[in-house]
Amino acid sequence: MLEVAQLLDRNVPAFSLEDIKRIALQYFNVQGEFKRLPSERDQSYRLTADDGEQYIFKVSNAQDAPADIDFQTQALLHIAQQNDALPVPRILPTVNAEPCAIVAGQGDDQHVVRLLSFLPGIMIGERAELNTTVLRRNVGATVARLGHALRGFFHPNARNSHPWDMMNFMVYREHTHHIANPEIRSLVEAVFDRANSLMPKLTALRHQVVHQDAHSGNLLINPEQPDHVAGIIDFGDMLYGPLMMELVVACDLMMHRVADPVRDMSDIVAGFDSELELEEQELDLLYDMIMVRNAITLAVSAWRAAMSPDEPPYVDDIDLYETLITRLHTIGRAEITARFRKACCFPVYSPAIGEYQEPNPQAEAQLKTKRKELLGDPWHFYQQPLHFERARGPWLYEVNGKAYLDLYNNVPQVGHCHPHVARAIGRQAKVLNTNTRYMYQSVLDYAERLVALTPDHIDACIFVNSGSEANDLAVQISRVITGERGAIIVEDAYHGVTDATMDLSPCEGRRPDYVAYLGVPCPYRGPHAGKPDMAELYAQDADKAIAQLDQRGFKPSYFMVDTAYCSSGVVDVPEGYLAKVEAKVRAAGGLIIADEVQAGFGRLGQMWGHEARGMKADMITLGKPVGNGHPLGVVMLNKKVLAQFMETTELFSTFGGNAVSCAAGMAVLDVIENESLIANANSTGDYLRAQLHKLAETQPLIGDVRGRGMLASVEFVTDRISKAPATEQTGQLLELMREQQVLIGSSGPLKNSLKLRPSLVFQPEHVDIFIAALDNCLSQLSATN
Repeated sequence: MLEVAQLLDRNVPAFSLEDIKRIALQYFNVQGEFKRLPSERDQSYRLTADDGEQYIFKVSNAQDAPADIDFQTQALLHIAQQNDALPVPRILPTVNAEPCAIVAGQGDDQHVVRLLSFLPGIMIGERAELNTTVLRRNVGATVARLGHALRGFFHPNARNSHPWDMMNFMVYREHTHHIANPEIRSLVEAVFDRANSLMPKLTALRHQVVHQDAHSGNLLINPEQPDHVAGIIDFGDMLYGPLMMELVVACDLMMHRVADPVRDMSDIVAGFDSELELEEQELDLLYDMIMVRNAITLAVSAWRAAMSPDEPPYVDDIDLYETLITRLHTIGRAEITARFRKACCFPVYSPAIGEYQEPNPQAEAQLKTKRKELLGDPWHFYQQPLHFERARGPWLYEVNGKAYLDLYNNVPQVGHCHPHVARAIGRQAKVLNTNTRYMYQSVLDYAERLVALTPDHIDACIFVNSGSEANDLAVQISRVITGERGAIIVEDAYHGVTDATMDLSPCEGRRPDYVAYLGVPCPYRGPHAGKPDMAELYAQDADKAIAQLDQRGFKPSYFMVDTAYCSSGVVDVPEGYLAKVEAKVRAAGGLIIADEVQAGFGRLGQMWGHEARGMKADMITLGKPVGNGHPLGVVMLNKKVLAQFMETTELFSTFGGNAVSCAAGMAVLDVIENESLIANANSTGDYLRAQLHKLAETQPLIGDVRGRGMLASVEFVTDRISKAPATEQTGQLLELMREQQVLIGSSGPLKNSLKLRPSLVFQPEHVDIFIAALDNCLSQLSATN
């Protein structure tokens, strides 16, 4: 480890002005007026040549090896090549066309001499009144552009030790005893220790060559255009380190002198992110490294004062830095990080996966109150609502980091926040997001890919924004094509939240006269359960429904069915039943609408639920699961039917089929195909049901196990002979499973069945977690009931 004394020894060159003029003329053929500039380690001048041109003339510290100076030189040349609009100094060659010269100093000292272009302007730190929101955002954006320009550049000396290498902060930890104020000393030590514990995360950040010195003394502005950075100077602190360090230094922009340093920092952070997208881990570590930079400043200043009491202070107004670090500590990591995240439109902070933090009861209570004030009191399943801000795969994470296994939510078809889907959405959103009034490729690619997966007679798509809209539109199409209004649906069905689909959702309480109902064809509990001809017996309900409609003055326009029967308790439909119903409806002139919002895309172990049930559909409707939660709905149908419907109406959905939604849909299909998720739905789903059957041997509350693919249900009874529903116990079970950090839901008219719809990425190890929790909870119920 390098000695701090060695690192911070100034040892500024001491050439006379006559020597400076001689060297400039000899090696660069320039002469004129030289004005000395302040510099910590170099001997620097602003040179106004005889022809009026201005330059910066620098004699480097003898301790800076020529290779170190070459590092800076090559970096500036690289920046000029990558982005010549960046306001950085340009290297001017010697009379021998070299980027620098080497001259002898005192004794054996050798000094690198360079001539650079002059950047006019004043240091931002000299004009505090010009520190505006626009300027701060421009500072962040300019620093980001500099970081982008340095991307891909490297030099062997980039890894050399440097006194301001913030990744080497622990070298200052042993010198904190020089800080006189015990409270400040304790805080500085705590900052170093905290950051040291984060070193594995810091080393995992994006690394490259960074300037890491864009503070208010090295950023120039033009007073006549004060909202823009006119220059970035001093490349002597460059090194290979985390890209985030560019932002850490930029956030030091006079923060010790402003009323709201977090506001000002947030402006800089937002500006940076607007040019060079920050990664979440970088943003969440930013507070700690800003604190580290302030801690280094305090430690170095105190050490210098102790070692060299006769020298001028290393930092003026050090008490203001003490106030700043105390203030930032008082505001706290959580609030400051939340403001940084908000500035960059990141979601609310939540601990990284695998981490835990103590919950804040007061904050949770405030959130619950605000939710009720702004959203009413929406149904949240549990006695107390769960607060999630992060998810991945089959897991949802509470804000304290606690993980919940999700077997309830069917919308994330390929798992919560699948990275391939998230990337596709983000990349498309950066390019185009418009509607189908215009031509663009993605909607056609997606439609073509969808129809390639359907039966041959389904060869066209209409895109909307949800399953409710898709079902609503399918109803409109059916009415136009058939000229009739009558509807046949399943008792307990749910098909959406529009006015038309609420009429088709008897579980919501509506029963209009143009709708007739089929009983649930349940082999376990229904009136024909266990009979050898139950498929035919249940199908006779279709004859009754058609007759009922006729009595009310209607003929069937369509039969709409969720082939997963999710709202009915996920029943195992008797083989051949739906084909028989289909035949009866078609004979009466009706169409078949397969509501595949829950059953489609592999949920039942085949691409399409209606095919898994042996039925042919005239229209297929899809909802948000096909976009993994992104607002997306589809009606799939025959192009002749579509053309006939379009003759009667001007159909348009403003954002149905927008480019971003199509990108999400394409990505979901990629994942299903590339990760063999339909095969997984079958194998893992079979394992799930096998484990449930095994559990039934020891848990008498289990009356029936059913389902197919990645869909399962368990029906609970208090007596297996009478099949008396264990409705109360099922409600208690949801709460007990929540305590075991497993999410499930109930279903069916008796509310005594579990509806298990895990994402298609669910694996056998997840099944084992669920079974263990269910076994534990059922045992608790048996012991208390």
